[in-house]
Amino acid sequence: MLLAVLLVGAFSYGMVQLINGYRSDVYRESMAHGTFYLMARGLQRQDTDEGREARRLLLGRLLGAEIELRGEGELALTYRERLELEQGLVVMRLNQAESFADIFYQLPDEDRYIHTRMDKVSEQQARATALLLLDELAQYPLAEWDAEFARIQQRFGYPLARVAQEALSLDTEQRQRLARREVVLVLDEGASRSRSSVMVYAPIGNTGEVLVLGPLALFDWMPLEMSVLVGVLGLSAMGFATYLLVRPLQTRLRKLDGAVRQLGTGDLDARADVSGQDAIGQLGLTFNGMTEHIRRLIESQREMTRAVSHELRTPVARLRFGLEMLADCDDSEERRQKLDELDLDIEQLDQLIDEILTFARLEEGTPAIEFKPVDMAELFRQICREIEPISGDLRVFDATDWSAVRPDQRQAEGEGRYLHRILQNLVTNALRYAREEISLRYSVVGGMAVMEVSDDGPGIPESERERIFKPFARLDKSRHRASGGYGLGLSIVQRIVEWHGGHIDVSQSAAGGALFRVSWPRQQRSGHVLG
Repeated sequence: MLLAVLLVGAFSYGMVQLINGYRSDVYRESMAHGTFYLMARGLQRQDTDEGREARRLLLGRLLGAEIELRGEGELALTYRERLELEQGLVVMRLNQAESFADIFYQLPDEDRYIHTRMDKVSEQQARATALLLLDELAQYPLAEWDAEFARIQQRFGYPLARVAQEALSLDTEQRQRLARREVVLVLDEGASRSRSSVMVYAPIGNTGEVLVLGPLALFDWMPLEMSVLVGVLGLSAMGFATYLLVRPLQTRLRKLDGAVRQLGTGDLDARADVSGQDAIGQLGLTFNGMTEHIRRLIESQREMTRAVSHELRTPVARLRFGLEMLADCDDSEERRQKLDELDLDIEQLDQLIDEILTFARLEEGTPAIEFKPVDMAELFRQICREIEPISGDLRVFDATDWSAVRPDQRQAEGEGRYLHRILQNLVTNALRYAREEISLRYSVVGGMAVMEVSDDGPGIPESERERIFKPFARLDKSRHRASGGYGLGLSIVQRIVEWHGGHIDVSQSAAGGALFRVSWPRQQRSGHVLG
């Protein structure tokens, strides 16, 4: 908006200067036109070159400036100047640097031009104009003066009149000067410079009349009409600039409002197409992120509801069947065996509920994470110790060559308990499918910390590698159920990795099994990530 104001201000100023430049040229030329017309008439009345030369010198003395007669080739006229001179107009060339003006006027029906250079306008030019006008009238009989005077008036850019001397409002000194056949100049000072004017009075022989030139108004740089015009144009330009600024904003707000209404009807695919770096663009980006998060939560909730109902059905059915069998069991040893089986079913049901609650908490959003340096060597040793009691015949080992890892690179920033959960879930998942061994490996690639967990099991088909990170996903449902787990472990891992600004992918290990690779920035940009 500030830029628009500056542009409109600059436009208005330039427009005022342009208009005033044109008005000033027209004003000067109109003020000089009558004088130069009379000069040309006087020169053309001379029949000889000597007569014209004498007239030229006389005009120079009257105006106080040298008067020259030149041919077109001597003037280097432009097309516009030549066209105006042919129309009988006065042409001025202003030289602002040296403060003078070259004035040209073409002698009617001749290829000769009057040329003079003036550096100021004075009383002498005003008196010269009055004398030239009287000289022109003197060329005609008194009976023709009215007609000639009316014809001459058309050449002047200010009023001319013949007034009886008694009708003039002059002081004694001015009347005495008129009586001495002098030209009198009277300055009428108004309230402002633009309202001031000059009157020129010249006695007309013994007729008792006075030739009155004027009022010759001074040039007004900012008349009321022009002020109104500039104001209207400036306001129009400001309104147009405001419209250009507000219109796109209004359009984008309309799109955002439409997206909000669409979301209000339950359409979770609603998106606000208001891209940009300003506040509206950021609001649209936040809205789209919120809509996507709501859609993902609802879909996750629906999927979880379906999966939970399915997963709970099996252990509950086993519990019901076990209770029925227990009621019909009379042998104490068999009863104890049935109770152990029921206890195992209850334990599995408890594990399922714990996994569901954990995943539900993760879906609520990113928690406040405090990034701290974590000793990865110690984390790997801890996982190996914790897994050993449940690994059975499987060999779980750390394959990292810690001697090749620089001491400062052994630490990676993250939330210790979440990094522990990532590694624990990956190793626990590998326990279900590995045949003989599971290896863990740590490395630093560029600025990324990398954890790898690989096994020698059947591996994961490439077409299924993206689906395994979805909640309750199973590749082989019967085998998966037999090996334990509910399809939530890898979903939890992926969510935690995203919190750390990292990435997880799966490929084939060297032994033909699955290779899970987790990478995240070893040094986080800030100390905390707010949820």
